[in-house]
Amino acid sequence: MSPTLSPADVGFFQKLKTVFVRPKTYELDDLPCEIHLMGDEIKIPHNDLPIRLHLGREKRGKTLWLYPENPLDLENVPAENNFLIFDPERYFSESSGFIRLEPGESVVLGRKNKQQQAFFHFPRTVSHRHLTVCHGGDSFVFKDLTNDSGTYIAPLGDQLEEELAASKRLSRLARIRDIFGGPIELLPNAKALDLIRQVNTILETEASRPLDDRGCPGGMVTPPEGISPLIIGDLHGQVDNLLKVLSENHFLERLESGELYVVLLGDAVHSEIDGCLEEMEDSMLMMDLIFKLKVRFPHQIFYLRGNHDSFSSEVWKCNIPQGVVWEQQIRKKRGAAYKEEMDKMYEQLPCVVCSDQFVACHAAPPKAHVTQELLINTYRYPGLVKEIIWNRLRRPNYPAGYTKTDVMRFRKGVGVAPETPFIVAHNPLSRDVSVWMDVGEIKDHHIVFSGLVHQVSVFSPIKGKLVPLIYTTEPLIDLVNRL
Repeated sequence: MSPTLSPADVGFFQKLKTVFVRPKTYELDDLPCEIHLMGDEIKIPHNDLPIRLHLGREKRGKTLWLYPENPLDLENVPAENNFLIFDPERYFSESSGFIRLEPGESVVLGRKNKQQQAFFHFPRTVSHRHLTVCHGGDSFVFKDLTNDSGTYIAPLGDQLEEELAASKRLSRLARIRDIFGGPIELLPNAKALDLIRQVNTILETEASRPLDDRGCPGGMVTPPEGISPLIIGDLHGQVDNLLKVLSENHFLERLESGELYVVLLGDAVHSEIDGCLEEMEDSMLMMDLIFKLKVRFPHQIFYLRGNHDSFSSEVWKCNIPQGVVWEQQIRKKRGAAYKEEMDKMYEQLPCVVCSDQFVACHAAPPKAHVTQELLINTYRYPGLVKEIIWNRLRRPNYPAGYTKTDVMRFRKGVGVAPETPFIVAHNPLSRDVSVWMDVGEIKDHHIVFSGLVHQVSVFSPIKGKLVPLIYTTEPLIDLVNRL
C-alpha cells in the first residue's frame, strides 16, 4: 500500500522532482501561442529572437521583454549574443532601466531585488523571487519559482519594435553629427581654437557654480534643480563610448528638452589601450566633441577635473609620460595658442558636484574636514585639489587611501544626507566590469568607469533612484560619418 502524502509533502516532493527532471525543451518556432509555467521549467533555443515574459496573473501581472541586443552596424559588427530584459511600456518611450544577460549569466526576477523594483515596478502579484532566467548561449532555461500565479512565456515574432529602436538611435547619432557640425573627425586648427575660446568664455561665467572670493565660478557645481543627472566616468579617449551613451535611452532627447544634465567625471583623455598610450588624436577628438556639447548645452554639460586633465609630468601610464606627450602633441597639431587656452580651461574646471541627489568628484573625498566654502575656493588649496583628483580607496597595497570615515565626513561637511550616493571614477577595481556598488563596504559609495573597450557604464536616476546602466560598446564613428 502506498503511503499517504500530506499537501506539504506533495509540495516538497514536487520541488524535489524539478531538481532531477530535465526541463522540457521547445524550439522557439514550435512554441504554442503561450506557455504557462507554474513551479516548473522549460528550455527554449532563442535563435536570436525576442521572447515575451509575463510574471503573475494575466490581467494584474507584469510584462517584460527578453530582447537581443544587436549592434546598429550588423553588417560590419557581429552580434555578441547578449539579451536585454526590459519593460516595453517604458523602454521605447522614456529613459528606463534594463537588465543585460550575457551567455553564461542568470538572473532571478522578482520584487525582492530593489534595483529591479526601481526598473520595473512589479505589482504585488509578482513574487519576491518569481522567475529564474538562465542564458545558456544558444538557449534560455526559464524556471518559475511560484506555484500560484506562475509565468507566461510566448515568442515575439514581430521585429518592428527593434527596427524602431534602431531607427531612433540612428536619428540621435545624426543629431549628434549636426551638433558637431559635420563628420566626427578632428576639427581644423582655426575652428578648434575658436571652439575652446567659446568654452573658456562660458566657464568664466558659469551660473551653476557659486562664486569664489575672487568673484569667479568656484570649484563646486550645484546643478540645476528639477532635472535629472547623467553621470559618466573616465572615457580615456574612447569617443565611441560617449556616442554610445548619448544615442541610448532617450538621453539626447532629454538633454535637448532641458530635462537632463551631464556630469563628466574627468579623464576624458589619454588612451589606456596597450599600444595606444602615446596616441593623442582620439583625445583631441574627444575634447572637440565635449566642447561642442558644452557650447550647445552650456548650462547642462559639466566637466570635472581629473588627474589626466593636465600637461603635468606626474601623469604617467605604463612608463609613458602621457601628460608630457599630451602637451607635445597639442603644440604640434594645434599650436601654442591652443595649448594656452587648454591651460586656461584646466585652471577653470570645477572639482566637485554637490546636490541632494548625489555628490561626485573624480577620485576621492578629502581626508580632512571640508566645507562647501572650501570646495568653492579650491584655487587657494592646491593640495586639496590634488587629493580630490588623485587619491584612491584604501586597500592593502595602498594604505594612504581614503576610508569609510572619510566618505562620511565628506558628506557631513558638504551638508548632504548620510545616505546620499557618493560617486567617483579614477579607480577601477578590475578590467572586466565597469561599475562597482557600495565599494569598500561603504554604503552608497560607487565607482563608475566609462573607458573600457567592451562596455560603458553610467549612473542615471530611474523613477528617482540613482542606478547604474551598463551598455555594450560599438564602433560608431564610421557609422555616424556614413549617415
